[in-house]
Amino acid sequence: MLAATLVDCRALLAAGGKDVPGGEELIDELLAGLEGEHDRGELATWLESFAGADRERREVLADVVTLIVRGLADGDGPPQDAGARELWRELVILTDRLFGSGVAPLGRLPFVSDRLLELLAEEAGGAERREDRAGEAGRFLASLAVSRKLHDAVATAVGFPVAPTYRAVYLYDIPGSHVETHVDTHDYEVVFHLVLDHVVPNGDQGSALVVHRVGEAEPQRVRVSPGEALTLRGRGTIHSWEPMGPAERRTLVAIGFERADDR
Repeated sequence: MLAATLVDCRALLAAGGKDVPGGEELIDELLAGLEGEHDRGELATWLESFAGADRERREVLADVVTLIVRGLADGDGPPQDAGARELWRELVILTDRLFGSGVAPLGRLPFVSDRLLELLAEEAGGAERREDRAGEAGRFLASLAVSRKLHDAVATAVGFPVAPTYRAVYLYDIPGSHVETHVDTHDYEVVFHLVLDHVVPNGDQGSALVVHRVGEAEPQRVRVSPGEALTLRGRGTIHSWEPMGPAERRTLVAIGFERADDR
């Protein structure tokens, strides 16, 4: 199952459908390793040992995992086929071992005032938008990203010292959009999300964050109301945001952190 999936990923990269620097080379190495070793034991352990301690190889492997899970996912859930589901389980374990996984809902943080939410929402409305659903940070989001109170809240939530990556953006989810299953980029090893607004017509519950956790067959759905926040170990957690409804909109912020001892 893994070999066939890797071949598909390599074809996607070769065709220019995705850009993963070093991805084709690593996939070729993985395919050669799969062909040459008949007793690999637990797949997640084999893949982790294949990447080794080299940070760059581990980063490339995480990016390849995103390609694999996007092809395997059944909507926002794991695949239904038994073989594919077993591979999925091993990838959830692998990403956790590579970078650590987990999500921590934070609710309404005491330093996130109504006035700060208003300023961020106003800034988000006028931000320069990129093609990837993101808007550039202005001075209010940039100030929040380096706030000592935020830094301490994130470190407490994940249980280890963190340092800012100085990556902070506004994210805009429009009607019908879908943030498909993935792991985050290295700039968001740990990501802080704050929801600024979420318009859900007709009393529907609306789109939620979907997190795949080690040892659990079904994913966890995490709802975040406007003004509330969460911390996600985005690099090591396979996750997605459910599709938006036909008249649903949401604006949130993403602020990146990394382990302080990795610097």
